[in-house]
Amino acid sequence: MHEMWCGADASGEPMWHVLTADRTLTLCGVEKRQEPGERAPTDKHCFPCMKEFQAAMASTRS
Repeated sequence: MHEMWCGADASGEPMWHVLTADRTLTLCGVEKRQEPGERAPTDKHCFPCMKEFQAAMASTRS
């Protein structure tokens, strides 16, 4: 099972990433750090993470 994590993009804006199974990195390679206590709500998602997640789900269906 994959988890989502609200990290940041390159500019520091909040963004949802997909975590690896060990929960230390994102699928796009960003290191997971402690989430800030008060962050702005966002619906922005990391496209590289989502692409990797989609590929992983497609391979499990084969």
